[in-house]
Amino acid sequence: MSFVLLVAALQSVEPIDLPALDAAIERCERATVLPVFAAEARRRSAAVTAFYQEQVQIVAERLATAERRRALRETPAAPAAPAASDQELSLRQLALDDRQRALDDQRRLETMRQEALDLKRAYFLTHCPANRKAD
Repeated sequence: MSFVLLVAALQSVEPIDLPALDAAIERCERATVLPVFAAEARRRSAAVTAFYQEQVQIVAERLATAERRRALRETPAAPAAPAASDQELSLRQLALDDRQRALDDQRRLETMRQEALDLKRAYFLTHCPANRKAD
């Protein structure tokens, strides 16, 4: 359920057009570039919070699944019931693995985005000094 919230939170942030940002930096278009950099801290904070909350949910569900598997192994039951429960737990584990991979992919993309914007910010600061007028 929290995975849906994570996806919604990340999709609610409009993707950045890096080539357009590069062009604006080359032209020293402060009115275009500065709002992107100014909004970045809030956007990063929201992304980290969403990633953390999803990871907490995944870990809690993994622990619960492991506990149910342990109980299933240690508690004798009717022959038909363990197979169904074991299959259910296996499917639950696969779903958790899928969520973890999706979260890892999102975090990887976020890291790449942050690195790109940090490099672009540094280039902008050296390429477009504060007292220089745009061409």
